[in-house]
Amino acid sequence: VLQRCRRARRRRRRRRRRRGGRRSSRGKRKEEEGRQKDNKMAVSEVLSSSLGLENKVVSGALLGFVVFVVVYFLTTLPSAKPPPPAQEEEKEPPRDFTPAQLREFDGRNSEKIYVSIKRDVFDVTAKKEMYGPDGSYGTFAGRDASRCLGKMSLDAKDLDGPIDDLLNSEVDALDEWHTTFKHIKGYPVVGRLSEPPPPSERTWTRAELRACLDRDQATPPAGRLHAPLLVAVRGTVYDVSYGGVEHYGPGGPYYRFCGKDASRALAKMSLDPNDIDAAQDSSDLSDLDDKENKILDDWQALFARKYPAVGTLLVEE
Repeated sequence: VLQRCRRARRRRRRRRRRRGGRRSSRGKRKEEEGRQKDNKMAVSEVLSSSLGLENKVVSGALLGFVVFVVVYFLTTLPSAKPPPPAQEEEKEPPRDFTPAQLREFDGRNSEKIYVSIKRDVFDVTAKKEMYGPDGSYGTFAGRDASRCLGKMSLDAKDLDGPIDDLLNSEVDALDEWHTTFKHIKGYPVVGRLSEPPPPSERTWTRAELRACLDRDQATPPAGRLHAPLLVAVRGTVYDVSYGGVEHYGPGGPYYRFCGKDASRALAKMSLDPNDIDAAQDSSDLSDLDDKENKILDDWQALFARKYPAVGTLLVEE
């Protein structure tokens, strides 16, 4: 029994020793782990602080480089000025056209293409592929297309024809075409088409010629935009208001010729009032030399080509 008790006490002692050793080793391991953890935290703090400092250095260097580039380009490159605004082409004021003048704007003799509908003259140059020489409606270029459009016809015999005999349905169709050109398509209206009286039906005295300068007589006739401006050249009276208002109207360079016989002044290429007024009492040009007669011939041909003749100047004794 005593031996058993001794063995039991020895076993208990051994158990206590084992337990004490285990506890000490566990504590040592925990302390070691704590020290390692503290070391890792210290290392991470050192690394983060160094990286933060490096990021700050890099950010500052990058900002300095950007500022340098901006300042360099602002100081060395020429300043870019904005392009000037596109200037719109100056539009000519609306004018009066005769049928002969309108034919010049057919896309062949001129870059411009005009078409007349109900006496309004439209600029259809923007649709050259349609109204140009090779276009499907090229027949209308430089002509009065009113009758053709009312009758829905491309027949050349209907060009420049009257419209007072159209049927009601044809008049409605013509009105629709006029509205389309003016408001829907928006083609610019550049003038009015009218037919001056035949020159053989009228003679003008010098007093009647001067009357075109009278303000009370300066009312445009029906269907016209401008009142007549008359100039006589070698006995023929021309209405230069058909396309010549800017030159022969008030404020124009040749306004002093208006209402007068300009033959002598044109022959002498003179704007001297004495040369202009000298021809108002007599139509005698026998004192002109060959050179002056040649110059007057050229002027007469120019007037005949550009302006309609509306009569002859009466030779007064």
